[in-house]
Amino acid sequence: MPNREVDTMAELFFSISRFWLLLMGICCAYQLGYTLLSLIRTPRWKPGPCTNQYAVLICARNEAAVLPKLLESLRAQDYPGVLDLYVAADNCTDDTAHLARKAGATVFERHDRTRVGKGYALDFLLHRIWAEGKRYDGYILFDADNLARPDLVRRLDGVFSTGCPVVAGYRNTKNYRGWVATGQGLCFIREVRFLNAPRTLLGFSGNVTGTGFLVSEEILRDAGGWPWHCLCEDLEFSTVQMIAGRRIAYCPQAEYFDEQPASFRQSVRQRLRWCKGFLQVMAKRGPAIGRAALRGSWSCADLLISRIAPVLFNLLALGFAAAGAVVSGGALVTLGALGRILIGGYLSMMVMAALTTCTEWKRIQAPAAQKLAGIFTFPLYMATYLPIALAACVRKVEWTPVAHTRAVTLNQLDAG
Repeated sequence: MPNREVDTMAELFFSISRFWLLLMGICCAYQLGYTLLSLIRTPRWKPGPCTNQYAVLICARNEAAVLPKLLESLRAQDYPGVLDLYVAADNCTDDTAHLARKAGATVFERHDRTRVGKGYALDFLLHRIWAEGKRYDGYILFDADNLARPDLVRRLDGVFSTGCPVVAGYRNTKNYRGWVATGQGLCFIREVRFLNAPRTLLGFSGNVTGTGFLVSEEILRDAGGWPWHCLCEDLEFSTVQMIAGRRIAYCPQAEYFDEQPASFRQSVRQRLRWCKGFLQVMAKRGPAIGRAALRGSWSCADLLISRIAPVLFNLLALGFAAAGAVVSGGALVTLGALGRILIGGYLSMMVMAALTTCTEWKRIQAPAAQKLAGIFTFPLYMATYLPIALAACVRKVEWTPVAHTRAVTLNQLDAG
């Protein structure tokens, strides 16, 4: 290729790169602002009247190993008002239904292998409850592998009583061990600490993350049940609330624990579903989110920046680096440029993990050595997202259950 054409291509590339770096800088400053705010202040809520009536909804598929521990933690709630427990035993082949009834929950068994997924089970459960003439002020959703602090419902009620129709709790991890579970646990802790917390402080809407949240009956009645059936039903639910102008508040005092996949294979399968679900939600709701953002909804604009921008930036940064290196110097320069990007990405992820670990040190249930090790392995966990996200773009993905085996009580968890 003539030198003049190479120079023109290089100039064009560097111009585009500078513009893209400017956008990245703006988004980084935005994220930095969130981080600084969350370090300075924490959302605090006053206790509520504890007069609201709640139902807990749990969808369980072959969860006999862990469900009794969740129900035990829910029966131990210090909430003085009505708190009824409901379980959808979804296509179970074990003793889930029997153990749930034994633990005092009302159980509805579902057998439908054509409409598979948590969203369908939730919709089934809601309609069975309503068919019996039951009415509640709100519903609290949990996964079967969770554990709830004794004051969780009371804390959620305090926020709900202020008029917030959706309230998300603090998602902690009960199996903070191994680089896979540790990495995933840090992701959730970082999201609630450095994203949901500042959003709540600024009056914006946060996100729910699949479990541990309260939603008003009015929202579900108006929706006709649970009509959100993408592979990421929680993200679809969150986007619908933001588009409608409803606020999802965050309560850091409402702590619950979630089990993360222990094996890399299980983690890949779960994250593949999340990535595919993200694509489904953006294809289905993206235009409405964009229109709402243009109309002045900062919550929708925030969703676009926080969810879409990092994906596009990472992919385009790699593409621009590779293209620019080829134009300017060949394979060795390309490898050098990619190496610098990888090192920079590793260090930035490590800083993020260190900040999250240090600020949440007392709440992370793990030995000190495991917490420190997680800082160094977190970037490796995040790096595996890139091939998973690319695979989600081309592969057909279906919902599959994740095995849960860590059956512990809160006392055992606190004791280490």
